[in-house]
Amino acid sequence: MTTRKSFFQQGIESSSDADEEFCNVTDIKQFMYCPRVVYFERVMHAKPIMGSQQAQSKEEHVHLEEKERKRKTAVWISNEFESAKKSYRLPLASEKLRLRGVLDLLLILEGELLPVEYKNTRSDKERIWTHHKYQLTGYALLLEEAFGKTVLRGVANYVPEKLALIVDITPAMKRFTIRIISEVSRISREQFLPPVSVPPSKCHGCGYFWVCQRK
Repeated sequence: MTTRKSFFQQGIESSSDADEEFCNVTDIKQFMYCPRVVYFERVMHAKPIMGSQQAQSKEEHVHLEEKERKRKTAVWISNEFESAKKSYRLPLASEKLRLRGVLDLLLILEGELLPVEYKNTRSDKERIWTHHKYQLTGYALLLEEAFGKTVLRGVANYVPEKLALIVDITPAMKRFTIRIISEVSRISREQFLPPVSVPPSKCHGCGYFWVCQRK
């Protein structure tokens, strides 16, 4: 079976060609969870079959944003951000990276930019999930280009636990994320089915299990 390492070594190309479609930041998250999700969404245009919990999670995400917008102080995620300026549902795009997305929340605190993503799921035993780290890194890259300021941290807000986890966003993570963007574009351009990268136990909760079946 093709490993993650060899997958990256297979002819990685630049994603800056003018005729390539933009990668979405959510594609980065999906790729890090399982590259096949990118294929099903961008190549097959398949629709996920969501369980009732997943559908409810999306509704709760919207409700939480509306609730937070009405707060006069900073978000409840941490006292550290009480005086931060907030910008919700911030659209971002980069021609250079061929990347775009809509950030849940931008915190501006003493000149520091912090991307925040709300997650209506539980954390990885009070640790941030890897695919969420790289989603935040994608937004960090977009913010850096938009504001001309280095982004050093991001926040994943795990709503069911009322747990805000701060992750350091390193230069190595940013370089790796740029490689992911290239791979997402390559999957779309070459239309090949990448290998499964998650254990079978996690596949049954995937909305694309009906079409994948780990073949």
